Amino acid sequence: MNRLLIGNADKTEQLLKTSGAFLLIDDGEICDAFLETFPTARDFDPHKHHFNPLEGMDYKKARDFADLVYGVSPQGANTLTVRNGKRALVKLLLEQPTGLDALPTPKTPAEEEAVGMIQDLLVSPILKGVLCGHTNIKFSPNRKFVARIDRAELGDFDALVLGNLLIGQFQGQVILPDGGFYLREFHTSLIRQNRLIAGLNSFAEVSKTLEQALVGIKDKVIYRTSPQDAEKLIVYTRHVEPNILVRQTGLEYTPSE
Repeated sequence: MNRLLIGNADKTEQLLKTSGAFLLIDDGEICDAFLETFPTARDFDPHKHHFNPLEGMDYKKARDFADLVYGVSPQGANTLTVRNGKRALVKLLLEQPTGLDALPTPKTPAEEEAVGMIQDLLVSPILKGVLCGHTNIKFSPNRKFVARIDRAELGDFDALVLGNLLIGQFQGQVILPDGGFYLREFHTSLIRQNRLIAGLNSFAEVSKTLEQALVGIKDKVIYRTSPQDAEKLIVYTRHVEPNILVRQTGLEYTPSE
């Protein structure tokens, strides 16, 4: 199911109201709360676990992977060079390399751009270890996973890339308490597939395109919001005065019916 939790308040209690398989990506206390509530959940540790993001690569996965790599990169703006690089990366992935550290030798400027993007990721010791080590974890959509991604330790770039690669590996319910950090426009596919639970402090954290997709989620839990967000969200509540959503001490729940 899709659910949006928006506003400046502790979202842990609402996030724990989930059932079935899931992938939670966060750090600190929310991860601890999930592991306590769901003792059978597997705890993903980037220092111990490795997976191959190219396993089972086909055309759709290659497109998604290229979107992800360029979508999280600060150099990923929609330019001709980027479009050519994304296209080249898809073609290179369809040659079925055994891993990210074994891509075919580039033969064109576009392929050099694509391979350069991957090499930039693998400069990170953490990312190289997780993505190029011997696979020792499988992300079954029927299991519960808690991925503790410590941004303070890993840095924002490594955390963003790793988090999004994990999302690409898991085909079940995805829970992102810090959706403002992890979400990108290509994640609208998660909403279309009805498998995103996202927390936001404010819509200002995401692009306008993604904001429109998130607003369309019927199941909303609204906390103390900014005045700008209150204007957008008031229509989904029983109130008529937006300031009520700004001042409230409790949450405003909009059911999915």
